[in-house]
Amino acid sequence: IETFLAVMKIGFNPEKAADTKATMQYNFSGDVEGSCYFTIENGKIISASGTAENPDLTIDTPFEVWMDIITGKAEGAQMLIEGKYKVAGDMNLLLNISKLFGQALFLFPIKYFHLARWLKV
Repeated sequence: IETFLAVMKIGFNPEKAADTKATMQYNFSGDVEGSCYFTIENGKIISASGTAENPDLTIDTPFEVWMDIITGKAEGAQMLIEGKYKVAGDMNLLLNISKLFGQALFLFPIKYFHLARWLKV
């Protein structure tokens, strides 16, 4: 999860997030279990492990599914329709994830996440 937080933080686009004030909660299951969140405000991002109070968007997903989505191996909308992950809260925020984190998407291949997990990067 630490690697996910780092990659997403690197890919964060402060210009596109200038008017965004939101907290996004991720609850991962599967091979990698745990929770983390991002708080975005005034073009800045704070990331942390754990659970946020009153998030604007909560994504419950197997870690592998979300990695497939952000690396382009799977289409996010299709995975949602198929029930591969669940979302609660601000759907507009979900639709803007690629805008807010566009630089992170496709930044590292999925293999990096699995390797990083073993290397504790």
